[in-house]
Amino acid sequence: MDKSIKKTKPKTSIEVPKTEISKAADVSTRNYLIISGAVVFLIVLVGAFSIYWLGGRYINQSNLNKAQDQLISSLVKKQKDLQALKPNFDAINAKGANGISDAELILRAVPTTQDYESLIAILEQMGKESGVKVTNITQQNATQSSQAQQSPQSQSSSDVNTAGATPFVFTVNVEGTYTAILDFLKKTENSARVINFNSMDINGSTGNITANLTMTTYFKPDANIESTFIPLK
Repeated sequence: MDKSIKKTKPKTSIEVPKTEISKAADVSTRNYLIISGAVVFLIVLVGAFSIYWLGGRYINQSNLNKAQDQLISSLVKKQKDLQALKPNFDAINAKGANGISDAELILRAVPTTQDYESLIAILEQMGKESGVKVTNITQQNATQSSQAQQSPQSQSSSDVNTAGATPFVFTVNVEGTYTAILDFLKKTENSARVINFNSMDINGSTGNITANLTMTTYFKPDANIESTFIPLK
């Protein structure tokens, strides 16, 4: 039995006519897709920038809050420390029976500056009281001052604590008897201002001696109370 075979023609795609309307629709569709993509890209870009900006503001505000907390804690601690020190401050500034407070005595012992003029006046007054003539007072340079600070002799003639103070060395030329010069040295050791005896060169006879005395005194500048910058961690 024969089977009949039907031959079919392949299907062909039907092209849409390229009319002006269809072309305009294609262009409009492409433009819409391009504009939509650009808008979406801008939205994503603006969103990412906003997140970055808000994150930076959050970190900055967190650091400010942390710094404020540290400042408040520091101020509270300083306030407590000041309250604890106030009785001592009042006591050290209270005048004693001689009309002089401990604070004044401390400043006389170790002033905040070299106060060279006052030192000269003190030495000249002690010279008059001892019966010696002070002929010359000369301040030495910084190198000699540093060497004198390390000298064992300069550390033994005063009980006042000079830790942290700045030393400077000076020489005093005096004329007088041996006894008068010894009395002058005792007065420098008992002076209200810290004066350490380092060395002495003597020339002349017993009745008229010239002595070159090397001594060290100290001064301590006021403490720096300016605020300090501490970086946040």
